[in-house]
Amino acid sequence: MKSSNKVQLVGYLGKDPVIKIVSNGDTMAVLRMATHQYSTGADGKTKRNSIWHTVYYWNEKEIEKMINYLIKGSHVMVDGSIFYRTYTDKNGVKNIVAVIRAEHITDLDR
Repeated sequence: MKSSNKVQLVGYLGKDPVIKIVSNGDTMAVLRMATHQYSTGADGKTKRNSIWHTVYYWNEKEIEKMINYLIKGSHVMVDGSIFYRTYTDKNGVKNIVAVIRAEHITDLDR
């Protein structure tokens, strides 16, 4: 049986992208983006729930362009895959977080 790990998110940036140089010298961008789910409460009113995602982007050529036009509030579409990162916090507790590894980011405002 085949398998697939594909994610497509459409949402809004919660802050400006952060550009980092990692230990091997590669450049990456870290984006925080929100997607929204809507539900109807018992009172009949529609409620919006924001889900926050961390996105890593490794395409250095695109990062250089991206930092010129993506800002907090930008409407974007992210195509990529999901992976899990583990780390130990300052209290010695092991944490696992889901991260999106972007293959392509589209600015939907342009």
